[in-house]
Amino acid sequence: MSGEEHAGPSGEPKRRKKDNNSRNFGDAVTGLTLSEVKDILKSVEPDDLYISSSEEDLFVDSGSEYIPSSGSESEDPEIYQISDEVQDLLNIPEDNEVQENESLIEGRVLDQKELEIIWTKNEFNPHIHEFDLTNAVLQDPNLTEKSLEIDYFLRLFTEEIAEVIVQETNKYARQQKAENWNDIDISDLYVFLALTLLMPRNKKLELKEYWSKDILLHSPIFAQQMSRDRYFMIQRYIHFSDNEVAPENNRLYKVENILNMLKQKFQTEFHPFQNIVIDESMVLFKGRLSFTQYIKTKRHRFGIKLYVLCDCETGIVLDFIVYMGKETNVNTQETHNLCNYSLGSTGNVVVKLLDSYLNKGHSLYTDNFYTSPVLSTFLYENKTNSCGTVRQNRKHMPAFERKLKKGETEWRTSDHLLALKWKDRRDVVMLTTMHENKIVTLPQIDRSTNENKKKPLCVIQYNQHMGAIDRSDMLISSVDCTRKSIKWYNKLFFHVIDVCLLNAHAMLSVRCEKKIPLSKFHLAVIRQLLERYPSKLQRPSTYDLGNARLTQRHFPEEVPRKENNKYAVRRCWVCSHSSKSEKKRKETRVMCVPCNVGLCIFPCFKIYHEQAHF
Repeated sequence: MSGEEHAGPSGEPKRRKKDNNSRNFGDAVTGLTLSEVKDILKSVEPDDLYISSSEEDLFVDSGSEYIPSSGSESEDPEIYQISDEVQDLLNIPEDNEVQENESLIEGRVLDQKELEIIWTKNEFNPHIHEFDLTNAVLQDPNLTEKSLEIDYFLRLFTEEIAEVIVQETNKYARQQKAENWNDIDISDLYVFLALTLLMPRNKKLELKEYWSKDILLHSPIFAQQMSRDRYFMIQRYIHFSDNEVAPENNRLYKVENILNMLKQKFQTEFHPFQNIVIDESMVLFKGRLSFTQYIKTKRHRFGIKLYVLCDCETGIVLDFIVYMGKETNVNTQETHNLCNYSLGSTGNVVVKLLDSYLNKGHSLYTDNFYTSPVLSTFLYENKTNSCGTVRQNRKHMPAFERKLKKGETEWRTSDHLLALKWKDRRDVVMLTTMHENKIVTLPQIDRSTNENKKKPLCVIQYNQHMGAIDRSDMLISSVDCTRKSIKWYNKLFFHVIDVCLLNAHAMLSVRCEKKIPLSKFHLAVIRQLLERYPSKLQRPSTYDLGNARLTQRHFPEEVPRKENNKYAVRRCWVCSHSSKSEKKRKETRVMCVPCNVGLCIFPCFKIYHEQAHF
């Protein structure tokens, strides 16, 4: 090994002689030559580059803890000097251009001013925005007490919406080149939905068991209305949008159009009463999906999360937003136009849901996921009362310093806000713009003190109204028609069908004095759907539970011919279902019309009508 290559006495390799003529800004900072820097900069957009305008800013926010020492070579003024060629490539702005850009950024940031709230211990006199009760009513005068249950349902899930689904389903089946596919129409879709709604009333372990001929599982209505294969085909290819024009960054596109149409019907058919509530709801889904959520307090802990706006008095769902992480459809620009200060992500959700209900005197109840002084101030300025639990560490919340005993309260007030801390089993913090600061004595007895329970007025009102969405979820669970599916948007669609049914029942309850249970309303809608949209099949069950095939008169007939007058055949029922001999596939041109089965003329026709078990 040569002496030049060998390490010196200190154990470090000898440094090469510095060539000041070949060194410039590029290789001084990056270790690259000027030509290499040029090649890199040509492939980078100018907007993606940041070049400091002064020597003092070179190490600011660099992400490194390294600070050059006073004797470091990096302080060499020649290294900081940028050549004209590199200056032209980088297109560094002049000082006045930098100042203009900074002023633009400053103007954009300062566009939203900082909210200032002064908290005191003064008494609170709420200013309650008045609500016009005459607007809270069903908007369709044609819906009366004499209207059928199906009329209420079809006001929400209209034939126009069904027609869109029919068109997209037929288009999707053709795109997938589905074998043996026959285009569906509105009648087919409504029969399909009626049978899907009926399935929770006839619980079975597998979907195909609804068409089973087993005497223990037999449900003749399914085979009479639609064949099994036809139902499975519609279930497989049901679609709600055109895949050929799908945007790249919208996961909800598969079902968004139908959801928007249904939400529009929710809002136009019914105007809510004064008290409304916003809370989360979950659609059970445990498949692979990037935006599934977990909420331990919900009936379905895992699944797709919905932000739901609900009327407290009737339980009608007015609007909802599907949570999709950063892609959640919340238009922050509209919020920015309405509010001069930032509301945060949850505040944007509230404003989006309340877009049609601001400045009308409604009273909104929310939990601590949404409630904040900023949001309450915004709602107050837009003539909307608000009340809810709140987290103590929310921005602009007052500091509560006392440690309370059970039943004690501490409060702070501002011009239009009351922040109240009340000790129950644990600390409860409320924020309201519409309740007085007073304690109400309840008729219930506290077992620990043998005295009447006492609670703040805002806590009592909150408990009365906050559970509307959970009650709606409980009612839907009794008639839930969603089934296991790998397509998350299918589960979401059928959940919204359940919501339509729930809203239609609530609308009927508002219009009619006589109340009927949801279960009876559910069954009436199914029956009326099958009557109004008759099935094209209309065939009797192939297995009569009364054994009429053994007692009534039956005669062999020819299987109806095809359209081109060619002979048609059917599979012999006895040959293919025999339990006493080997099953075999045998086709025949003879059938029994009342029993709707194909049978060999001899001996199967006689066996089928004389033997209970064959």
